[in-house]
Amino acid sequence: MAANIFLGARQGQRPPSSNPNSRRIMSKFLKFILDEVFYNGHFQTWGSLAIVIFSSQLLHVNITWDLLLIVYLLFYLIYLKDRYYDIDIDSLTNQHRSRHIRNIYKYIPYVIFCGVTTLTALLYFFSNFSAFIFIIAVGVFGFLYGSHLKKATAIIPCFKNICVALVFAVLVFLPAIYYGVFATTWLVILSATVIFVRGLMMQFFLDLKDIEGDKKNKLKTLPVLWGREKVYNLINVLNFSTALFFPVLYFAAPGLGVGAPMFFLAGLALVDSYYLNMIRKGNLFGYVLVGGEFISWPILVYLGKFIIF
Repeated sequence: MAANIFLGARQGQRPPSSNPNSRRIMSKFLKFILDEVFYNGHFQTWGSLAIVIFSSQLLHVNITWDLLLIVYLLFYLIYLKDRYYDIDIDSLTNQHRSRHIRNIYKYIPYVIFCGVTTLTALLYFFSNFSAFIFIIAVGVFGFLYGSHLKKATAIIPCFKNICVALVFAVLVFLPAIYYGVFATTWLVILSATVIFVRGLMMQFFLDLKDIEGDKKNKLKTLPVLWGREKVYNLINVLNFSTALFFPVLYFAAPGLGVGAPMFFLAGLALVDSYYLNMIRKGNLFGYVLVGGEFISWPILVYLGKFIIF
């Protein structure tokens, strides 16, 4: 067979692997995978997963595959349900994402069913009672967000932003609950506070692209109330002040146990400045990258450990 391919190539014939149809199919497949990762919640789920990994770094516990898979399934299902529910509104501000969701729309209920079944089994076999209640509460909260809680923003300004940021903040405590590490320190509490503020900042980022849809739904988001420029300025302030929090804490309060690798979290300021610059220049992919805000946290800490030690 190899000889036939070689002879065909010498006679000017394309080998089967270079068939235009094969390349076209592969190109479509790769495009689908990239769209699925960036537009259907996976990339954003990595951000939630990163918070749990970062928390394990703070607590000095070895994180296991079961917790990683539980968190991944939990947040992927929340994001997937949100996209399924909001597809009509999404089409106003994010046509690329809504087009991808429409292509798989009829399969989403089956994916959610299988995901919930798998998540329930994992919780039954691996988690303790406290972790079970914690994760179920977050799941119920997440599933109600798009259909009920989000609408309260029409009455309470920035309510949906606060809800999402709170979920990110409480994730810091999940490894302690899951592994029974009850010596939660001030450092973890302070980290949860910083994550809450940066979670708010991330939501303000994302609301910039949803101004038209939020106006239509009469939601009182910050960009709707303040306008783009004021929100850009606020994001800059929040970005630099929170990114410098851990380096300042490292020098100001050494007794809290802020490790030297966390000094590298100052790099968050550069990361989000880059995202903001993309958005201001009209590059909509910046919004996608902002959705994975917390992905860089454990990476920067690991980088710090590698360089310092």
